[in-house]
Parts: sequence; C-alpha cells; structure tokens
Amino acid sequence: MKKWIDFSLKNSVAILVLTILVVAAGLLSTNTIKLETYPDVEVPTLMIQVGYPNHSSEKVEQDITLPIEEAVEKLAPYEELTSTTGANSAMIQVSYDFDEDMDERERDIQSAISKLTLPEDATLTYKRLSASAKPIYQIAFADDELSALQNDVTDSLAPQLQTIAGVSDVTVSGTSTTKLVVEVDEEKAAENGVSVTSIINVLNEKNHVLPLGSLDEEGKIPVSIEGDISSVEEMKKIQIPVPQQGNQPQPQKSTFISLSDVAEIKEVDEQNSITRYNGKPALLLNVTKTQDANTAEVVELVKEEVEDFNDSFDFEVYTITDQGKEVEKSVNSLLKEGGFGALFTIMIILLFLRNFRATFIAILSLPISILGTIAVLDYLGYSLNIMTLGGMAVAIGRIVDDSIVVIENMFQWMHKKKELSKRELILNATKEVIGAVTSSTVATVVVFLPLAFVGGIVGEFFKPFSIAVVTSIVLSLLVAFILIPVLALALLKEGRHEEKQGWIQKAYHRLLKGSLNHKKIVMVSAAVLLAGALFLVPFIGKSFLPSGPASAVEADIELPVSTTLEETDTLAKEIEDMLLNEASVKYVQGSVGSVNNTNQLKQKASADYKATFFIQLKDGYTVTTERKALEEEITELVSASYKDSTVRMQEVQQEGPPSGKTIDITLYSENVEALLDAADQVGGALRENDQLTDVSSSAQKLQTKYKLELTDEAVELGVNQYSIHQQLKEKMNELSAGIMEVDSKELEVVVTYNELIRDKEELENTEILTPQGPKPLIELATIQEQSIPASIQHKDGKLAYTLSAESVSEEVGSVTEQVEKDVASLPISEEVEWEVGGGQDMMTEGFRDLGQAMMIAIGLVFLTLTITYGGVITPFVILSSLIFVPIGSLGALLITGETLSMSGMIGMLMLIGIVVTNAVVMLDRVEANRMSGMALEHAVVEACTTRFRPILMTALATILALVPLALSTSSSGVISKGLAITVIGGLTTSTLLTLVFIPVLYSAVGKWRRLS
Repeated sequence: MKKWIDFSLKNSVAILVLTILVVAAGLLSTNTIKLETYPDVEVPTLMIQVGYPNHSSEKVEQDITLPIEEAVEKLAPYEELTSTTGANSAMIQVSYDFDEDMDERERDIQSAISKLTLPEDATLTYKRLSASAKPIYQIAFADDELSALQNDVTDSLAPQLQTIAGVSDVTVSGTSTTKLVVEVDEEKAAENGVSVTSIINVLNEKNHVLPLGSLDEEGKIPVSIEGDISSVEEMKKIQIPVPQQGNQPQPQKSTFISLSDVAEIKEVDEQNSITRYNGKPALLLNVTKTQDANTAEVVELVKEEVEDFNDSFDFEVYTITDQGKEVEKSVNSLLKEGGFGALFTIMIILLFLRNFRATFIAILSLPISILGTIAVLDYLGYSLNIMTLGGMAVAIGRIVDDSIVVIENMFQWMHKKKELSKRELILNATKEVIGAVTSSTVATVVVFLPLAFVGGIVGEFFKPFSIAVVTSIVLSLLVAFILIPVLALALLKEGRHEEKQGWIQKAYHRLLKGSLNHKKIVMVSAAVLLAGALFLVPFIGKSFLPSGPASAVEADIELPVSTTLEETDTLAKEIEDMLLNEASVKYVQGSVGSVNNTNQLKQKASADYKATFFIQLKDGYTVTTERKALEEEITELVSASYKDSTVRMQEVQQEGPPSGKTIDITLYSENVEALLDAADQVGGALRENDQLTDVSSSAQKLQTKYKLELTDEAVELGVNQYSIHQQLKEKMNELSAGIMEVDSKELEVVVTYNELIRDKEELENTEILTPQGPKPLIELATIQEQSIPASIQHKDGKLAYTLSAESVSEEVGSVTEQVEKDVASLPISEEVEWEVGGGQDMMTEGFRDLGQAMMIAIGLVFLTLTITYGGVITPFVILSSLIFVPIGSLGALLITGETLSMSGMIGMLMLIGIVVTNAVVMLDRVEANRMSGMALEHAVVEACTTRFRPILMTALATILALVPLALSTSSSGVISKGLAITVIGGLTTSTLLTLVFIPVLYSAVGKWRRLS
C-alpha cells in the first residue's frame, strides 16, 4: 500500500484518468445491468408431472407414482421426495441441496424414468422451480362479447408478445375452444349395430395420408394416397358399414348408412374455465420472462405492445400484476433511503471537519465506490435488486470510513508538522494510518467469507448482498490510499489547521483518566452490561425473515365434486358481488373451473367444482387486518348453498425469500382411515388456534369408486372384460377423433352418444352387446362400491398427509411450540406418527449456519490481526470489543419491537468487521506511541484522545447512514430494516464502550506485549 501511495502522488494524472474510467464503467453499467426486485434464485426442486387420463387415484399410484418413486430412490442422495396422486394425474417432486447441479440431476432422473415401462397413454412433463417462472405482467381484457375479443388477443396480441426479446411464454386464460361434435343417437346406432368406435375408425380412414414412395421421373417425385374431410356436409355423407346381426349369412355386398342417419354434427364452443374482472367477463393474459432477461425492460416493451394493440381494438384493460412497476418502486425506495443516508454522512463529516474541501474529498469515495460496485456486479452477471442495492445502502457509512481516517489524520499532521511541505505532510499522514485502515478493512471484508459456505435459501439470497458490500468496501480502501492523497494535494489549502479540543473531547479525556484509575469498576460494569443483554434474549421474538404488509389475498373455493361448472359459476358471481361491495376491496379477479389454454389435444384436468378469487385491497388496508372478516363472509355465503365445501384464504406470496411463518404438521401411517381421522383432528386444532391463519390440508375425504367383476354368466356367454371396457368407455365419455380441417378451420372432432351414463342405476341398466344379443350390465358383472382416497400423498416413500398454517405473528418459534403441545394432546391413533416442521426448521437451520459463520468470521479476523500485529495480546484486546455488540443489538431489537431474524444475524456478522475498526484505529496509535518511547498509560491516553474524533466520526457516519433504512416502512426495507437496527444498536454501544473499555483492558495487559 505504501508503494501505491508514492505511485499515486507521482502519477496523479494517471490516477485521475483511472478514476474517470471507473466512473464511466459504472455509469455505463447502470444502463445495462438488469433490474429485479429480488435475485432470481432457482429452487433446487424438480417436478415430474404425469397425466394418466381416465384412471382412479389408486390406479395412477400403482402404474405411475410407485415405479417413478422407486427409480428416483435409487438416485439418492436427495433432500426430499414427495408425491401427490389423484385421479388422472400425479405430481412427483424431488428436492436437492442448493449446491447441486440441477441440469445433471434432471438428466439422471429422466434417464432412469425412460427405462421404466410406463403406460402408453401417460404423458410426462419435467419442470424446475424458479422465481422467473412467475408472471411478470398480468392483465385482464374485459368485454361483454368475449368471442371477438378472444380471436384478437390469441391470434394477434399473444403471438406478437411472444416475439419480444426476453419473453419466455405468453398464456391466455378464460378462452373457449370450438370443437366439432358428432352426437350419436344411441337408439339408432344400436338398431344398426354401429358404435362410437366404428364411427371414429371410419372418420380416421377418410382423413389420412399414406405415403407410397417416390418415382424417378424428372427427379424424385413423392407418391401418397390421401383423403380428407373438407366440410361438415361431406362428413354427413360419410358411409358407415353396418355389420350383420346374429347368424344371418354374409351378403355379397356390405350394407352402409350415412353418418347423418345416426348422428347430428354441430360446432360447440366449450368454456373450460371462466374468468372475470370485477364481475365482467374477461380474458387473463400472463407474460413470463426468460431467466436472464431484465424484468423492468421486458415489462416496458410488453406494455408498449399492449398499448398499440388496444389503440386498434379499444378494449377495457386492467393491470393485475406489473413486476416492472414493483421493481422501479423497490429500486427508487432504496435509492431514496441510500440517498438520505449519504446526506446524513456528508453532514457528519462537514460538522467534524468544518472544511468544505476536505468534506468534498472524503465523500468522493461514495459515488466512485458505488459506481465501481455496479460495474463489478454487472460484469459478474448479478442484477440490481433489493439485496444488492440493500448491500450498498448498508455499506454507505462504512465506505467513507477509510477516507475519513485518512483526511482527519492529514489535518492532524497539518496542525503538528508545520515545517513539512504539503506533499510530505500528505504522504506521511497517509502512511501513518495505512496499517490500521487496511487491517480494519480486511477484517470487515473477511467476515463475509463464511457466507459462501452458508447453505439453503439464506445463503442464496444473501450472497449477492455480501458481494455488493465487500466490493464497495474494497473499492473505498483503494480510493482512500490512491485517490484521496492526489485530491488532497490538489485541493487542500496549505497553511495552519488549528484544532482546539471541544467540550466532548475534554469530557472524554476526564472519563478516560478516571476509568484508567478504576479499572476493576470498568471491568465489572462491562460484565454486568453483557449479562443484562443476554438476559434480554428470551424477551425478544425470533423469526426467519420479517415479512412486509401484504395487500393481496387469494380465496380458493372447493365445492362438492358433483357440482357443475354452471352451478359453481352462479355461486362465484354472488361472491364477487359481495366482495365488490366491501370498502377494503380494490378489485377482484375470479376464475371458475379448470384452466386449459394451450394445445387442444392436451388432457383437460376437470375442476368444475373449484373457483379462485384474487382480491387486491385498497391502499391503507392489509391482509392482516382484513383477511379474517373476508374469510368469514365468503364461508357464510358458500356454506348457505353447499354445506360440504371448503374455503381457504391465503396471503398472496410475494417475490423473494420465504418469510418462514409457515407451520407444517406431517402425518404418517399405512392406515388411510386412521390417517384421515388424524388429519381431521389436527386440522380442527389448528383452526381453533387464534395465532394461526390460512389452515390447509393435503388430505381429502374418501371418494366412492365402483369396481366391476365379471359374473360366471358373462364368461359362459363369451363376454370378456375388454369388450365391456370398450362399450362402457364409449357410453361414459366423449372420444376424440383427432384434429381435422373442416370448412377451412382446424377443429378437434369428438364423437359421443347423445346421452352418457350419469349414475349407478344407469350404469347397471346399460345394455352390453354379447354374442347372444344385448344384455344389461347387471347380468354380466357385479358392481361393488368402494371408498378410496381422492388424493394420495407420499413423503420419502411413506404414505403421508401434510397440514399447513401461517403464523399471524412474526414469532413463529413460540407459535410452533404451542402447536406441538396442542397436537400432542389429541387422541391420535397409535398407528399414526407425526412431526412438526416448516418455518421453525428453516429458522433453526439458518440460525445454526449463521452462528457457525460468525464463529468462523471471528477466527478469520483474529488470524488477520495476529498477522498484522505479530502476537495475540493486541488482537485479543481488539476482539474484546465484540462483547459489547449484543448489548446494543439486542436492546435495539427489543426497543423497536423487531424480531431477531436472519437479517439481524447478518447485521451482527457485519458488526464483527465494523466494530473492530475502532479498536484497530485506536490501538495502532497506542503501539506507535509505545514504540516511540512513551510510557504505557501515557501512550494510551494520547492515542485515545487523538483518535477520539475519527472514531466518533466514522461510527456516526455509519449509524446515520443506516437510519433511513431502519425507519423504512416500504417492502424493500423488509430485508434491510432488521439489519440496520441491529447494526445501529450494536455499533452505538460498542463504540461508546470501546472508547473506555479497550484502553482500560490494554493498559492492564499491555505490559506483557512485546514491541519490536
């Protein structure tokens, strides 16, 4: 560093040019760096979604879930393996540690599953969880005539949005699909011996392409036999072969009838889901971005395209989600808070130095370090988000510390060494503090190294934060020793800088002398204060991460499975009308039924009995205050029409790390009935707890299943299960004949009987064709009624159900303890095992990891100091200043009502580096005095008095820079608020006590310190 100082003073123009280049790089990066709300953290979870149509949950479990789970289990280790199996589908989730290579894990799993013999009609989809998978822009188009609106949005706007750079996917919900329905008259079909399957076969035969090869005539000319059905009229005339009945002799020529003789052909618009905005029919458009795209930039481009589109069609457009606006809001909030912090810092420097030129020189480290940090973040591929901006905002006070110490020491030399030239004064003054400042800065930086080894969601989200802090502090050190001397040489006026001791310094001098004369009292007082701080721990709440006030809630309504889409929609309209009359509700976006807006051939997951409402509250209202009242009103309205129904209200999850307020109770048992009974008991206990909200359960009631077994009579008649299966399948479902171009439109053609089987009685009386003529099903098969789980959950290979709830307060630890006591008191069957997890586990793991990181950080700081001072006594005295951190940090959290969370723990980690700075600056001067021949106590008093002002300046600069963050009420302050309060409290007490305790301790043990 000393050589750098000499070099910078000799090459001042080069240093200024280098500074300009750094500033230019930073300004350039501000235009190119991505803007996000939070870092895009990919959750290491792979989801395997399997569609298996027309099968019960038991069959799906047997054919799909269990084989896939067994294949995945062979690929251990993994964190967790869970699955949810229902009728027609299954979802298997495999979770890993954050340091796993998910691309490799996904390839391994896909390879293992590809070797399984799964059913042919099973469709697999692999997905990975990521913050970028959430829509960044969501709008509703409202219009009374949705058909014209749908064509314009799906055919014009959606494809145009898909072409925008950075857009990953565009989906439209609430659309209807037009299909061509061949409705077969069952009586006429039976009279002629025609079935749905035979009609589908004929349609496919008429709509075909059969390649024959190619001819070598003027080159290769392909030849094929082709047929197509170009119109509905042509389809009506298609001839269907009529099979011979009974034992009639086969005629020379087959008999045919026209399709129109047994079926009616018509176009039908099918609404798979219904979406509305404030009661108006609407289409919901969702835009997601690619992982590396700039959220703010992509949203702006999408909005421009939507505005151009709407200028042409003039539909009513309502914004539901706008992440671009949220990003700008978060960034502007942090910039404002950081700006106020910088202003307070400047005021402190000016107040102490009382010199505009010196203040200007000192604060130049702020823009240079910040812009340089932005350039580094951009180069490393990070974005500007709450974490990186928060890191820079938190570091603002620390950034100027090095420059303050250097500038202040120049003033000291100008006052005491008047005989030296200006250049010599600046050079010697800078060299004198180079060791202390470098040691303290290195100590501040090394405390962040252990964060690289902190796993889980905490490590992932705070890694960009630590990189921003470390980069800005390292740049500030370089500025202090390379640029500050150059600027001081150019801008500081030569002459006398008389410094008079103020009343604060005089008072401190008297306090210091008194303390040195009463060492035992100081030591005992420090121990008592520390014990008192530790006594506060039980009175401080603990949480994973503080959550900001939410303003949106989602209500999920589940009615009896037999409820039709029309019935659900009628009730949904009543709920929407009720919500819109609430004073707290800004708007309501409702969805009824399943959402299927992609491929028409895709298997549709029927959910006609479900409805979901996104409720946005007005400004001034929060979910905490309004959720209970809204839930009670919706539940009362739903229960009046459907007693066997479920209403679930949940806070809409914001971006970023989880708050950790969830409490999960997982129940294990091989006895399904005992498991369901336990789930009912636990669910009841959770709903009675006033400290919990948003209670949900993965357990569903048993549903009825009909099992058919062939009778002896059926076997005697030559009827087998495949014959019955085919005939019943036709009479219970509409069957697809594929996509055909009819009347210049590509439509899905489905063939169905005019009346399908609706209940058990109709099933029993359904006529089955046999070699002896038609027979009712009841004569050919016994129908057994069984109860099976509507949904089957597995966790790590065991049958399990999970119940979840959200803690109303931030103190999830105490609420979790009460829940454990409540569950333990329930008369749960001995066949059922249970465990409690969720936010408490996350908090325990996070506290443990950060506790270990703090211990490692202290070790690294100690190592750094032993290298600097060549012994253990001085490093021991310096590190003793850390014992005062809990006094202020815990006290500040208690006074402000904040919980001790991960952000607070990160603040304590930062304090390890920040607090030792004061002790280093002080003791570096003490040891320099002793080496010049001063007596121990005189050296201590002189050094403490001399360093009192820079120590107070740097501490106040750091504290006041954090005040705006500590007072923040914006959502962007959620992460930084607890951290800022912790640092302010800890730094305040440690600074005040360090000014007294460290000199006393050093004077007591310094006599054993050997100086060379």
